[in-house]
Amino acid sequence: MRTNTLVTLGASAVFGVMAIILARGWIQDAVENEFRQTPAQAASLAAFPQPVEATTVPVLVANTDLMFGDELTPQALRIIDMPEDAVPLGALSELSEIFPADYDPLISGAMVLLADIRMNEIILPHRVSGLGGRGSLSARIRPGYRAVAVRVDDVTGVAGFIVPGDLVDIQYVSEPNPDLDIPLYRSDIILQSVRVLGIDQSQNRKQDAPEVARTVTLEVSHMDAQALAIAQEGGVISLVLRAAGEAIPSTTKSLDTRQLDLRANSDSSAKKPRRPVRVTPKKSTPPVAQITVIRGDTSQSVSVRKETLTPSPDSELAGG
Repeated sequence: MRTNTLVTLGASAVFGVMAIILARGWIQDAVENEFRQTPAQAASLAAFPQPVEATTVPVLVANTDLMFGDELTPQALRIIDMPEDAVPLGALSELSEIFPADYDPLISGAMVLLADIRMNEIILPHRVSGLGGRGSLSARIRPGYRAVAVRVDDVTGVAGFIVPGDLVDIQYVSEPNPDLDIPLYRSDIILQSVRVLGIDQSQNRKQDAPEVARTVTLEVSHMDAQALAIAQEGGVISLVLRAAGEAIPSTTKSLDTRQLDLRANSDSSAKKPRRPVRVTPKKSTPPVAQITVIRGDTSQSVSVRKETLTPSPDSELAGG
């Protein structure tokens, strides 16, 4: 064999042995690293266990926004799956729990909402009336409160801008002493943050255009209802609309006509006009003339009242 061939074969054998040794060392290091990392990963998994898949149940929810008094139809509801531990007690899960198999609103009567329900909100039995039911106002009155109606017009009713759900204050204007020569009126805020339940015979909260009403139904306590009844007979009641979300009562004071006069600005055109002042003319001073009287060597000044002589039209002037 040639020398070159032998050298080539020897070099190949050496390189092959070296490759085997290197590959064996790399594999051994990789296995050792894997064994070193496995306990750490196992401890991490033990500290943070994987979440267990929750059990879901079907729940009946609203398919759109539903308002108090709206008719409830199967198309307004749908069924979704929710975690069992997140479903409130008494939640409905099937349409058949509300609508019977032979449901016909023309025969059995419509079913209506007794409370506002938003989209994707769970349907609970106490928010739905029975067959042939209606959206009764009594379903909206909170426990311990009463509904009472007050008379209003375009001024006392804030020009019709009040809608059910708003909060209002009750302003009472009276005349404590009607026997006075000059009328004295007094204004008091007798109730604050009163919830409006209805306007005339409407309980619609979606009213978008102002409408002048004749009566407004308010939610008040029993004693407040008595106070309103007396106030309507003894004076004038006006509603004062509060800003949305402003329900905290504020400190108020009574105001009467005298205090209103004090509050008036001198530059205000609405200020009460002053009474005319009578001016008594002064008596005119009679004319006086100074005359000098000379007696011998002395002189004296004497005041003499002037007398105006009106010449007679028949008199003739000297030399005439």
